[in-house]
Amino acid sequence: MKLTIITATYNCEDFISSCLESVARQSAIENIEHIIVDGGSSDATLSKVSMFPHVKKIYSGPDRGIYHAFNRGVELADGDIIYFLGADDTLYDQSSIESVLSAFSDNTIDYVSTRVRCFNDDTGEVWLTNSNENEGSGICHQGFFCKASLFEKIGPFSECFKLCADSFFMKKAIESVDGICLDIVSANFRQGGASSSSLSRQQLQQEQSAVALLTSERSSNVEYQLDKNVNDLKSLLQKSLRKEELQTKYSNKKVGIFGTRQLSLSIAEILLSVGAKIECFITSRPSSESELNDIPVRTLSNVDATCLCLVINSIEGAHEDEVSGLIKEAMNHIQVLSWREL
Repeated sequence: MKLTIITATYNCEDFISSCLESVARQSAIENIEHIIVDGGSSDATLSKVSMFPHVKKIYSGPDRGIYHAFNRGVELADGDIIYFLGADDTLYDQSSIESVLSAFSDNTIDYVSTRVRCFNDDTGEVWLTNSNENEGSGICHQGFFCKASLFEKIGPFSECFKLCADSFFMKKAIESVDGICLDIVSANFRQGGASSSSLSRQQLQQEQSAVALLTSERSSNVEYQLDKNVNDLKSLLQKSLRKEELQTKYSNKKVGIFGTRQLSLSIAEILLSVGAKIECFITSRPSSESELNDIPVRTLSNVDATCLCLVINSIEGAHEDEVSGLIKEAMNHIQVLSWREL
C-alpha cells in the first residue's frame, strides 16, 4: 500500500528542510510518495527540495491558494492513501507513517485520525490534540489520513473557504464513511500559519460558523462559548491589574494548573508575579513535554497532591465542568478552582 504525502510550499526556505527530513527518515519510506506543490517560490525553497531524493514529484506555478494547491496534489497523487503535511510541520517520529499504514490494513475504513503535537514558538505553549472529534476541540488536519478514493466520493477541497476547507472535508468524511481513531501522535504542527494566525481569527470564526451550518454542528453553541470566554478573560485581566487582591489570596500558595495552552501559561505568569508557587502544569494524558517555562508537566495520575494547596482548571471549552470533576476525583482533598473564579 502506498501513501502520498502532499506538501504545499511558497517561499518557505526556513522550514522546508525539517519537513522533508522528517519524511526521509520514515521507516516506511519505500511506501511513501512525496509530492511538492509550489506556488512559484522566489526564494531557495525549490533548491532545498531538490536535495531530497525521496521527493517523487515537484509542481511549481501560480495558484489560487492553499486548497487549490492541495487539489493539484491530489490530481498528481498515485498513492492509495493521501496525507497533507505543512511545509513548516514535521512528522512526529520515524514510525508515524508505518503506524498509519498498519491501521489501513482494515480495508473497510476510509480514513485514520491521530493526535497531533501543536506548538507555538512565540508563546511557548505546547499541547496535544485529540484523534476523535467528539473529544474536546476535535481532529487537527495534520492528524488526518484518508483513502484517495474518498475524494471521488465527497469531492475536492472547496475553494469557497480560505481557511476551513480541510475542516469541512474532514467533517463530511466523518459523517459519511467509516474510519479509525488512533491514540498515537503523528505530527508536529506549528501554530502561526494561515489558519492559526491571530490576524485571521475573524475570518476563521466566520468560516467555522459556515462549516457548522453545512454539517451537523450547532454554531450557536460555538459562538456562545466564544462570547463567554471573552467576557471572563476581560474580568481576569482586570483582576491581574489589581495585584494586591491576588497577593492576599495566592501569595506563597503552592498551585497546580490544569492545562498547557496559552491561558495556562498566562495564569502561571500572573500568579508568579504575586508570589504564588507554581508547582506544575497538569494534563489528563501524558504530554510530549516534561516541562514548560521551567515548570514541570505532570499527569493527573502522577501528581504529588500533598505538595499542592490548590488546582486551577484553565480549560475554556464546553467540557470545562467535566474536567473539574476529573480533577476532584483524582485529588479529592484539594481545592479546585476554575480560572474564571480567580
